[in-house]
Amino acid sequence: GGSCFVVPKMAMIWEVVGGADHGGVLVRSGFELSSELAETRLSTGAVVKEMENRDGRICYELIRGEGPRSGWVSSKLRGKDLLVPQSRPRAAGKFSQLLSQKVEEAVETTCSETVESPEESESGSSTPVQVERVEAGKEPTEDEKEAFHKYMEKFGECRDGSNPGYSRKAFPWYSGKLPQGEKVSEESLQAALSYKPREKRLNKPNLTEVDSEGEEIPLCTKCSMPVGEFAYQGREGKHTCVHTECMAQVLTKEAQRDEEVRNEREQQKKILNRREYDIGWRMDSVPENLPLAERMGCKASPQGLCCLVLDEASKTVKVQATLEPSAAVNLEYLLLALKVRKTASREPLFSLDP
Repeated sequence: GGSCFVVPKMAMIWEVVGGADHGGVLVRSGFELSSELAETRLSTGAVVKEMENRDGRICYELIRGEGPRSGWVSSKLRGKDLLVPQSRPRAAGKFSQLLSQKVEEAVETTCSETVESPEESESGSSTPVQVERVEAGKEPTEDEKEAFHKYMEKFGECRDGSNPGYSRKAFPWYSGKLPQGEKVSEESLQAALSYKPREKRLNKPNLTEVDSEGEEIPLCTKCSMPVGEFAYQGREGKHTCVHTECMAQVLTKEAQRDEEVRNEREQQKKILNRREYDIGWRMDSVPENLPLAERMGCKASPQGLCCLVLDEASKTVKVQATLEPSAAVNLEYLLLALKVRKTASREPLFSLDP
């Protein structure tokens, strides 16, 4: 027997109308509500093609819009439509209807091939069934003649500019002349060159989850776990929630960040002060003892170490050379300390901050 060609049923096209307040509708990888949730939602206004429909759940393939390329979505939630069938295209003209009718007749003719009956197959003979076919040399109808006439008229249209409907001379790329307009100011040109487009925001993370009863419950923006009766407002905005423990971690990190910023600011201030007043702890800035020791009549050791020696008989202090680093003093620092004690009547303050 011959084969029968079946015209496939056109897949239904759906448009997403729900989920505008949440950035779209939820998408799952399987038919069950407990299946894995997709990372992003199917945006409102997206157009999808139905691949399978079971109990109000639609397996789709994305045609236009943002969201996962495929997955399972609910067409309704609590009596509210999330997806609606897209409006069908307008009715075709007479010529298109006639052409579609001819195609259907050709398909039916192909399906009506010669079929052998059981009794004839046993006897080894078969009687073919005569099928009426569309004749190739059939005279066209009036509608076909009119459509062909309209098509042929397109070849004789004048598009050199004489016909107002096809005046290409109105366009600058046809006449070769630049369009005459206002000159752009230098400020406007610089502003246009310095303009930087805003970065496209990524899709919002899933801040809600659907429970077993089909209701949406908020999720913690920190740990992505369901939030109970009490929660704090997240740093992302009014519609975000954070657990008490997660908020404590957020505050701790913010305090650490503020402390690091403060330390960095103080460090920069110290660097600027050292450059301005030429202060700070550097090896090349440490004064030497040799010039002052010679002025006091003391010959310092080759290493430049000096110490203070108490003369108990005269109750005086003298400067002497020494080889013991633990007993050595810096004479310039000693003079500064004594000067502070004499003028300010207080102990001197030395910074050991490098």
